[in-house]
Amino acid sequence: MKIKSKDVAKALNLSEATVSLVLNERPGVNADTRKRVLEYIRRREEEAYRQNRMTEMIDKGLILMLQYKKHGIIFDRRMNIRNDFTEKIANIIQEQGYDFEYAVYDERSDDLQKMISLWKERNLRGIYLMGAEMDKNNIFYFSEIGVPIVVGDNNFYNEGIDSYLVDNREGVRRCVEYLVERGHSQIVYLAESIDIFNFLERREAFILEMARKECGDAHKRILHLGNTYEEIYKSMCSYLEEGHRRPTAFVLESSLVSIGVMQALQEYRIKIPREISLVGFDEVPAVNMSGLKLTIVKGTHTRRHIAAMKHLIRYIEDNETEIIRVYYRTRMQEGNSVHDKTKYIYI
Repeated sequence: MKIKSKDVAKALNLSEATVSLVLNERPGVNADTRKRVLEYIRRREEEAYRQNRMTEMIDKGLILMLQYKKHGIIFDRRMNIRNDFTEKIANIIQEQGYDFEYAVYDERSDDLQKMISLWKERNLRGIYLMGAEMDKNNIFYFSEIGVPIVVGDNNFYNEGIDSYLVDNREGVRRCVEYLVERGHSQIVYLAESIDIFNFLERREAFILEMARKECGDAHKRILHLGNTYEEIYKSMCSYLEEGHRRPTAFVLESSLVSIGVMQALQEYRIKIPREISLVGFDEVPAVNMSGLKLTIVKGTHTRRHIAAMKHLIRYIEDNETEIIRVYYRTRMQEGNSVHDKTKYIYI
């Protein structure tokens, strides 16, 4: 957009001659006036650029990042999604010329058909569906919308939907192998009470890995404690009070389980790791545990979601037809919560 001298002069209450001198870098104009003219032109050019970009994005269409909320147990405990993470994704999408929106759909109260209709009016081109709380029945409506879909935190490969996932089985294998290598075989898995995709994969993997390591049938070594910190803490206290034969190690299904269990163990003055060893899944917020640092297995989240969005753009632009399922490996972060029994000889 070319800004005319007469428009600048009118806006700043200057003569066209004065504006012309500034634009042609000629003398005869004081420094303050020259600065006013150049600053005004810069602002107008930036406004014009933003308008053009918005027009381009509207023309190219909308890419939607949709958080699916089924019961809210997992969703509500997560960090506020409107942070640097979504800003990074928004920048990637907008750099490719698309409009971007992050939204939440709550199946208990929202009208999905109405929401999709509004997004279609904005030329909906693709959806990145964060589906940790979804089950198999929830995906069918989305598959009929007629735009490319990529799912995170769930697996709908058999339904023909691309998925980007944490490799839960590999993560549990790390946990079990780490404990077994340090002399533990009496291992119990402490779980939440909700059955979501990531948790189900971890539980199945625990049973398989315990069998593979010849540690016995682990079907009865999975204890469900609850879905809130209070429930988990109270269930763990009850377990300790009942005087069960204590295992030598626990695998903790989630950060919430880790916090509740560690607080209960501390209250009952059980020494970690000398009396019980712990390996957890996912990062745990700082808690007052007298120098204890939990050994954890953690997945890649931000990079995985960004990769999924980039794949969605390729899917839209290249008419990708191959269905893919991408697993991201976990990594272990060692702390001081596991006792190495192989270093001690008892006579």
